[in-house]
Amino acid sequence: MALGNEPAKVPFNPSRPRRLIATVAKLEICSTHSKQKTLHFSNRNKNSLFEFTLLFLFALPSALHAQSATANNAAVEINNRGLALYQSGKVDEAIILYRKALALNPDFPEALSNLGLALDSKGQDDEAVADFNQALKFKPTDSITESNLGLALYHQKKYDDAIAAYQKALAMRPDLPQAYNGMAAALQASGRTDEAIVAYRKAIALQPKYVDAMNNLAAALDSRQQSDEAIRTYQQALALSPNAQDIRANYATALRHAGRNDEAIAAYREIVSKHPDDAHAWFDLGHLLYKAGHLDESISSLQKSLALDPKQSEAEFNLARAYQDQQKFPDAIAEYQKGLALKPDDAHAHYNLGNAYLSQKEPGSAIPQFRRALDVQPDFPEASIALGVALMQSGDLDGAQTAFEKFIARKPDDADARFNLANVLFSKAQYIPAAESYREAIRIRPEFAHAHYNLAITLQHLKNNKAAQHEFDEAHRLDPTLEPPK
Repeated sequence: MALGNEPAKVPFNPSRPRRLIATVAKLEICSTHSKQKTLHFSNRNKNSLFEFTLLFLFALPSALHAQSATANNAAVEINNRGLALYQSGKVDEAIILYRKALALNPDFPEALSNLGLALDSKGQDDEAVADFNQALKFKPTDSITESNLGLALYHQKKYDDAIAAYQKALAMRPDLPQAYNGMAAALQASGRTDEAIVAYRKAIALQPKYVDAMNNLAAALDSRQQSDEAIRTYQQALALSPNAQDIRANYATALRHAGRNDEAIAAYREIVSKHPDDAHAWFDLGHLLYKAGHLDESISSLQKSLALDPKQSEAEFNLARAYQDQQKFPDAIAEYQKGLALKPDDAHAHYNLGNAYLSQKEPGSAIPQFRRALDVQPDFPEASIALGVALMQSGDLDGAQTAFEKFIARKPDDADARFNLANVLFSKAQYIPAAESYREAIRIRPEFAHAHYNLAITLQHLKNNKAAQHEFDEAHRLDPTLEPPK
């Protein structure tokens, strides 16, 4: 007799959300004696969704509000030394010098603005906002400081205030592409993606080779399922910046979203060939290789990801799933346990671990995993059915019956639950209610071949051989491998 179906495994955990968008920001240096220049500079937050252009000020003595000429000149010299340190990545030392400059001249708006930018890069957003606002009191028409205030407000997640600051900056200087880029990021973060796309396009129109804005525009387009244009935009960005690792990762993500998995795999292979220490790229490559059915390569990629970053629960779970598909159940169990040590409340991982134990014919070990899955996620129908199956396999027929009946009370039209309840009732020699439950399963799913077959056997026990033969014939019609017992 065909007993309860083994529960299906939950799908392979999806890839990570969109990769970090460019960890390099451009810094615009405004000087009274030179044209604007751009420098690459590290963004403070590698997990930030958007890439910004940070603006900072390079002050000269002629730009200062005079108090004492000697004090002012000293303040300018210290400010500019701080700026040089900031450009070389010595942010803490730059902050010390900016504060020294302000001790000599508290009304020094450029030093206040530069200090705000340095503090913002350290994540000290509240102090940064205060310094930008103080600088704007002394120099209210400074579009660059207003734009940097928008950035600090964005980091505080005060998106409406950030948008307002960028709008002020653009009212003063409509040709500032960095302000459009920052405003677009705040618009997107506040759910106004269509407006963000318009603003990104304006930034690019003002600066056609603005790679960061292209990257952000492509991400926004991809979030709106405009995959083809997103892919073209990423390609344009990569043509200008071919070694931008994070842009290429986002490009690969867009290819995946468009269903172009072979191209996405090729893109990730290129990333890991150039950056073999990129744990996230190895993870994403492993995910795509799994979907393509290349289990050995998927396992290898996930192992490399975990070697670089061992604290990835998703990588552990996906590696376990790949082992499970290869029927390497001890390896799968070990990986699920590692992942659950990192993320103990993952209902799907507990469920999949329970299935691995069932495959090892260890229902006693499976039962607590299914129970834990249901504790975390009570409305988890697969786990409810799996718990009943495990209880049935462990010989706890009453417990199995209770589990299936509770599930059916919530989901009365689930054919698998009706079928498995019927199997329990049959095992308890309760043939009349078993036959009723099989018939309910067939009513819900008329092509359920195993339900027809088991109903036939039940009818034989009830001495209704004519009806039993009809069900055997129907089961064989639906599944020619099912033959009446001899």
